[in-house]
Amino acid sequence: MLRKFHVVAIPIRIVLNNFGDHDPNGMIYVLKENEKKVRALVAKHPFEPVNLVEPLVIRANSGDDIEIVFENQLAFDTSMHIQNVEYNIQTSDGAFVGCNKDSTAPPCPPGGQQIYRWSVSQQGINIFTDLGNSLSSELGSNVHGLFGALIVQPKGSTWTDPVTGKFMNSGLYADIHHPILPSFREYAWFFHDEMEVDDLTGNTPISTHTLQPEAVHSVNYRSEPMRNRMKLIHEGVVCPDCSGEEVHHDSWPFGDPATPILRAYVGDPVKIRLIHGGVQETHVFHYHVHQWLFEMQDQDSEIIDSQAISPQNSYTVSPLYGAGSLQGAIGDIIIHCHLYPHFHEGMWGMNRIFNTLQDGSQCYPNGVPIKALNPLPDRPSPPKPTPELPGFPNFIPGINGCKAPRPPLGIIGGRESTTLEINQFTTNAQPGAVFTNPCIADITPVREFHVVAIQRPIIYNKEGWHDPEGRMFVLAEDEEDIVAGRKVPEPLIIRANQGECIHVKFTNKLPETLGGNAFQLVERTYEAGLHIHFVKFDPLVSDGANVGWNYDSGVLPGETIRYQWYADVELKGTFFHDHLFANAHQPHGVFGGINIQSKGSRYLDMKTGKDIESGTQAMIVNPLTPDYREMSIFVQDFAFLFDKDGCPLNPPPFPGSHEDPGVMGINYKNEPLQFRLAKPDCDPAYVFSSYLHGDPVTPMLGTYNGDPVRIRLFQGAQEESHSFNLHRQRWNRERRDLDSELTQQEHIGISEHFTMEFAIEGDGDFDMLYHFGSIDDLWLGNWGIISSYHEEHPEILPLPDRIPPPKRHKELINCPTYDNPPPATNPGEPAPVSAPIRKYEVVALQTDIVYNNYGDHDPFGIVFALAENEKAIRRGKINPEPLILRGNVGECIEVTLHNKLDPKFHSHLVHGYPLVPVEAPFPPSLRISMHPQLLTYDVNGSDGATVGFNPDQTIGPGESITYRWYVDTNVGSCNLWDMADVRNHRHHGAFGIFIAEPKGSVYLDPITRKPSNTGSQMIISNPILGEYREFVLVMHDGVRLLDTNGNLIIDPEPVLFSSEQGLEDTEDQGSRGFNYRAERFRNRLRKKY
Repeated sequence: MLRKFHVVAIPIRIVLNNFGDHDPNGMIYVLKENEKKVRALVAKHPFEPVNLVEPLVIRANSGDDIEIVFENQLAFDTSMHIQNVEYNIQTSDGAFVGCNKDSTAPPCPPGGQQIYRWSVSQQGINIFTDLGNSLSSELGSNVHGLFGALIVQPKGSTWTDPVTGKFMNSGLYADIHHPILPSFREYAWFFHDEMEVDDLTGNTPISTHTLQPEAVHSVNYRSEPMRNRMKLIHEGVVCPDCSGEEVHHDSWPFGDPATPILRAYVGDPVKIRLIHGGVQETHVFHYHVHQWLFEMQDQDSEIIDSQAISPQNSYTVSPLYGAGSLQGAIGDIIIHCHLYPHFHEGMWGMNRIFNTLQDGSQCYPNGVPIKALNPLPDRPSPPKPTPELPGFPNFIPGINGCKAPRPPLGIIGGRESTTLEINQFTTNAQPGAVFTNPCIADITPVREFHVVAIQRPIIYNKEGWHDPEGRMFVLAEDEEDIVAGRKVPEPLIIRANQGECIHVKFTNKLPETLGGNAFQLVERTYEAGLHIHFVKFDPLVSDGANVGWNYDSGVLPGETIRYQWYADVELKGTFFHDHLFANAHQPHGVFGGINIQSKGSRYLDMKTGKDIESGTQAMIVNPLTPDYREMSIFVQDFAFLFDKDGCPLNPPPFPGSHEDPGVMGINYKNEPLQFRLAKPDCDPAYVFSSYLHGDPVTPMLGTYNGDPVRIRLFQGAQEESHSFNLHRQRWNRERRDLDSELTQQEHIGISEHFTMEFAIEGDGDFDMLYHFGSIDDLWLGNWGIISSYHEEHPEILPLPDRIPPPKRHKELINCPTYDNPPPATNPGEPAPVSAPIRKYEVVALQTDIVYNNYGDHDPFGIVFALAENEKAIRRGKINPEPLILRGNVGECIEVTLHNKLDPKFHSHLVHGYPLVPVEAPFPPSLRISMHPQLLTYDVNGSDGATVGFNPDQTIGPGESITYRWYVDTNVGSCNLWDMADVRNHRHHGAFGIFIAEPKGSVYLDPITRKPSNTGSQMIISNPILGEYREFVLVMHDGVRLLDTNGNLIIDPEPVLFSSEQGLEDTEDQGSRGFNYRAERFRNRLRKKY
């Protein structure tokens, strides 16, 4: 079927909310048929949100052809560039790239139209955006809203308006129908970048709390930031007893937000089309109460309830069991970006689940009419509301203009239930599960916990970095020991088994105020809750939050509330945290988790073997499944720490700012690299060595070779993305899918969780480095060690179902010598004797790397290169690219690395940019190494890193070392990088790639077809698989470049497109590149500007 759309790009004021925040320079795609209406409505309502001002969503069916008549009414060339569809790249790419024809549209008039033709064969989301003006700054089109999506449905589908039931040509929300498949509710949810917004007066929005300018984050061109609602509190308009954050999402005092409210009936099939329309920020989508499969069509895929999403990406979120999940929940279910500053600055909305028919005749508690909602045609119609059973939200006894009421039954010593509430109670109602209860009385096993929120100082390392106002969850039985200092605080981990009903008493013992320092203004934090992910619960009373027209399910100081959770499946790690003052609390440690195990599991102390109630490490034993060691790791950022003298570490520009304040940690600990280079003669190559410095204070796991291990990875706070890495061990990316790729790395955003499941591979005693891979993480101490042993260790009990390790005959090395570690003498024998050996001679040298034809370069580049190319690189005949090594599956790879670094060349004066938080002297090392990912090797000789009590595997100038790696399976591509100086080497180019090729492959130069040992472009020839072209792209950032005049390039660069000065946050500093190459817009636009 041919579908035709006439799309216009127009300038329009975009109003984000009912407070008048707006982008006066907004730009949107709109159907031509709606253009006049949109313009008229915006002119009539200049400072009110207009429904038709929304990201354009058009729909088609699989197999359709699409014809777009695109008209440009903006002041510059623009286009519609679409993803994931088939088209003629010369005429319908919506771009002007290379030697292609220009398929952008000039401004109209004259003749600013372009015809695009697309063919769609796959169901799903197809983002479109403008590539006529791809600037990411305020001068670009994207930040002002120029994006949309084509959503492709199953063949034969139709779509109707959820309110009127009529066919719709475009729109964010639609009901999708099919003659065979079930109907479902479809909602498009666009995250986008921080918008350039004015308030009602035309000025930059000012935070009511800090009195400083504040950013805006939006969903679908709408934003509901806390500052606007807090202003009404401060002015005495609403809720005189409220503080601010605890009622940010509460509709009782403020009415509904302008942000999306996705409406459904209980059990309705739902698909949320999650789209990141922006080009800069990363977000984490979190949907309370609900879970979904990461890969919707794969039943072995991981079940998740938070999902990181990067710019120009998209996912379909199809919640299991439909709206309300397994338990058939009703109420307002918040959906938000879990990055707390983004959440705080307006990036949230709701899924409103009704249990009575909405025909347009009902009103919300504040008198606003409830729009009609047509039932899906293939589902039973919900019951009509009655005076006795009015349905959600009209049985909740709240007062308009005041804070939401407290829940019935849950709070110990709380209020009596009303008649309307009792009428709505489920048949097996009990505290914490009042309106829905998936647990069956006297049948579902029950596990009970009493959790207390307390405050006490937390010391993060031996140098005295500390949080004087540390806040945390603890079990009631541990409270006294933790407060008295007899037990070291760590994030609370409790455990339960699949199929259990979990009863939690939560007591708030936190002080009523927080802050009053360089990080935070004094804030009243008089309320706390326990919000849980994954497990099933009644969101009206056990969400630990205050959302929409729901109850406020938190408690005041000294109060106790009862929550109920149901662990329906083995859910792995399950995150919980405070949701009422999350932005204030999370940096101080108010987070924890419950790990859901298989039925029949017991949890034993690693050292004593006794049953335990809590703890980040345990032996999990089960009569039917293999026992394993469990280690829970919480990474955190925005940790508001002070040094031993009370000076703030990396304070923000002003208290309350979200400009990346504080430092980082793992389980309330960190081991900053600067303190492991305290002596003048220490070398950065040994910062991870326990011989020289002793073990780090960060969590360590002891295990025996061959033991099954599960690492439960959480992010507890606050905004940044992190990248977990573990040396030598590997796991399946999708734990339940044994066909999924092997990995040693996992990206994580706040509230996400991952389980890394593997059995320890290796011989003898050895230490393995785990770390979070960004330089900020490493520098601030986010790393630790996993130690594995062949022979008996006095402090590590064997797993009960495994053969005990042999008695110790070899001396146990576990005490520092305070001297450099001994050198590695044996690379190991990781491969079978029969394995063919492929040898490489590699040199590490310094050279000027030229990144483009405009002369941008790194004069202090450090590269790995084949020895045969060393002279050509030094003479300037080869402008190097990252070293690309290849090997076939089944081969043993032997790399001999030669250190050719020149002490005269390498000056520590060049390493002041990019910066890291809490800068300190860290002179560059002249030692070098090469660490591989994913390959099999002996950690004591071929890890390329000097970790724990392992031998030294780095080399000094003039020295050589041989590493031996085995390609045991097709691991694809993996990183090679230097581990001798993580602060100073890698951003100058000390990295490369190894690629595992199919057995029997030959690597041919793409021009001469002669065998070649390295290169980013190659022909791979295989006698069985045939030939294919292989292209390798190595992305890298944090690069220190000079321009052709020798000036340091500050990137991102504010001076070309903005009057603002100042450096970006540390993690954003430095240039970016592919394969030591970069094309800055400044160079390519020099003549134009």
